[in-house]
Amino acid sequence: MKAISVPHLPDRLPGDHKGRFGHALVVGGATGMTGAAIIAGRAALRCGAGLVTVAVPNTMQIVAASADPCYMTIGLDWNHADEQLRTLLHTTRYQRCTIAIGPGLGRSNATDSLVRSLYQTWPNTLVCDADALNALSENRLEDGLRPRTSSTKRILTPHPGEWERLCDVDSHDRTGQIEKANVRASQWNAIIVLKGQKTWVTDGEHCYENSTGNPSLAVGGSGDALTGIITALICQGMNAMDASVLGVYWHGLAADIAHRELGTPSTLATDLIHYLPHAFRSMSDKVLS
Repeated sequence: MKAISVPHLPDRLPGDHKGRFGHALVVGGATGMTGAAIIAGRAALRCGAGLVTVAVPNTMQIVAASADPCYMTIGLDWNHADEQLRTLLHTTRYQRCTIAIGPGLGRSNATDSLVRSLYQTWPNTLVCDADALNALSENRLEDGLRPRTSSTKRILTPHPGEWERLCDVDSHDRTGQIEKANVRASQWNAIIVLKGQKTWVTDGEHCYENSTGNPSLAVGGSGDALTGIITALICQGMNAMDASVLGVYWHGLAADIAHRELGTPSTLATDLIHYLPHAFRSMSDKVLS
């Protein structure tokens, strides 16, 4: 296993435009959990995706739309979300998007079917978090977590409890969870972002142990923000491993700055988004120095 360092976000050129920085599609935000999709969408905006769309149940679309004027929204019939979204993804606007699924997704036959379908067949990078991971944990037949196309990458961002459900390794056994992540990443052709203190990122061949972050991340929504960050970096042309490593570093650094300014008990996931530009400037200053 080869350890890697934190990569840099590619520079932007004077003639660049939003079409060069991809389209992030966040799928989630069921009733009572719409904020999770909003946080992921706002984090994707802050981290440079050219376009962001948040897909939520049609009853929640006005909530998602009113939360931020800078992203687009889609309202779906949640009982037929799999059929509707797969139809939408064949349209020109969405054929090349990077999808993040899971923040506030909830569980139903329709959403579980959507997760399984996208995981197996979506030709672009797919970031899976929260209830998308829970859906996969109940459908992990042999080779069921390997996309049909070997070149397609999947990024899984479990916390220890979600990883226990996926791999049957006790959530308190950090060493065992890391070892299983290294093995499964290779078997599943996936990037595993095993969240926790010193978040571990692996593709089965390379690994990274994160050095940023603090207990202010122990709040609802912080994982949704990370999902949005990683998705935005993929949109800008980074490969899945580099985007995941830079994403966890940037996310943790924003938390470190927020902690200094606000104190750990007072930091919210929305504060993390606010401090992402501060963290980016800090990273840029280190590169220049």
